[in-house]
Amino acid sequence: MSIQNLDVDLSELEGKMFTCYEECGLCCLCQAEVLPEEVPFFKKNYPKNIVQKTEPHRYTALALKNKEGPCIFLAPNRRCTIYNNRPHYCRQFPFHLYSGDRIQVELDLSCRGVWGKTGEDALVVGANMVSDHIDELREYLAQSKEVYQEFEVNCKDAGTYRSPDYLRKKVKEKIPQMISLQYIAKILDMSCEDEEMELPDDVEGREYSKKDLEISTMETGMESLIAEDIYSAPIYCDPLNRWNVFMAEDNEIEWAIMGDDGVLTPAGKIDPQRVELLSPEGDGVQIFLDYLNTLNNRDSSMGYTYYLVDDYGYEDYLANAYYGMIATSALDVLWRASLIAHINGWKLDARGMREGIIAYDMDRLDAPTIGAFL
Repeated sequence: MSIQNLDVDLSELEGKMFTCYEECGLCCLCQAEVLPEEVPFFKKNYPKNIVQKTEPHRYTALALKNKEGPCIFLAPNRRCTIYNNRPHYCRQFPFHLYSGDRIQVELDLSCRGVWGKTGEDALVVGANMVSDHIDELREYLAQSKEVYQEFEVNCKDAGTYRSPDYLRKKVKEKIPQMISLQYIAKILDMSCEDEEMELPDDVEGREYSKKDLEISTMETGMESLIAEDIYSAPIYCDPLNRWNVFMAEDNEIEWAIMGDDGVLTPAGKIDPQRVELLSPEGDGVQIFLDYLNTLNNRDSSMGYTYYLVDDYGYEDYLANAYYGMIATSALDVLWRASLIAHINGWKLDARGMREGIIAYDMDRLDAPTIGAFL
């Protein structure tokens, strides 16, 4: 669609509602950047509650409790004490504006407030965000388009290019088969070949050991739990609004609950080898497949694949990298969902699969990309 002659995609927001559960506070665990035009207000009124960051670039941010906990402005009742003056990025969550070869508004599915049927129409909210920042978005889009065009030229010169529309179309056709762990494993196996792959029609041929698949998926899942500090660790806000922190440590998963003061209370140690890789069942099947469709439609997913191909020096076919990324993401979300199910005694029915996505999607959106989240 076009908003004031700007190419914008809002399709992820269609049919979605958004409401803010004040007792949740997940967004307050993200250290909000303060835009240059917002800095004077905070320097004047709250000079001790902002900090200077140098990575990945130099910027001002809101301070955190205990340096790694929630935002300094979050009250014990999980209400924002500067709500009417909160920074732009606080106001924007859980909507993410991605600039690639167009502007796309993506929805952070780790926010519990986007899973219900009441509240504001997400499509209207997203469209208003774009309209309110149309000039800035136009400038960012001009820059990101140049990066995308440069990537495509390099990829074509290397003879490894396929159009995004073609790749998405092929994935969409095969998503129903991705309910099979064997099918996902076959995609991953084929994506490592030297020749350009096509998605398989079935799982005929080699049979993959579930145990081997569980071990491989566990290793990748454990890598996603490695963090230099608490702030960088995956956090899952559960149905009771507890902030669950998971960190891989010495072949175990350290599980803790973060308090509103940023202090961790140990909840236990988890042996990752005891986490069975579950398959979706019942209504969980459609929730899983819908999520894969969401990933396939996200421009940030394609941007992440572009990043990988560029990082590997354009040696891999774009098709292999993209299909492999989708298959890896499918296993990643299943493993994260299986971990949450393991500690709760759940299956991957509608509740279990939904909670797994809630525990995973914020990390998925945090992956590097050649585009930019604005």
